[in-house]
Amino acid sequence: MSPDHRPVYIDLRKINLPISAWISITHRITGILVFFITTPIFLILFAYLTNDLSSFTNTVDFFKNNLIYAFLVVLSFLILWLHLLTGLRHLLMDFKIGESLIAAKYSAIFVYIFWIITSLSMCLIVFL
Repeated sequence: MSPDHRPVYIDLRKINLPISAWISITHRITGILVFFITTPIFLILFAYLTNDLSSFTNTVDFFKNNLIYAFLVVLSFLILWLHLLTGLRHLLMDFKIGESLIAAKYSAIFVYIFWIITSLSMCLIVFL
């Protein structure tokens, strides 16, 4: 093998990735978090909330009294929301909608801004 064809080590901290690459990485990371954190939390909460009226009341009271746990549950669902938004963006690009570099850049910016606005409004609704 000649020296020209050696493997190249790319340090991702030193190169400047475009925002469309960051949103793709974010989609993969949130997918892992959704699978290992949000789905079990959802299933456990669903089991407690639908068991009977007293377990529903106890669960609601628990989250009213422990805002840290409530924030962690809301955060896990906001991660799910980001994963859904980035997944929808990827699906649209699979259907050749917004596939150019400029459209990919602006759709990534739109997804992040839309997620931030909807996440803040959801936090205001839940915690105020």
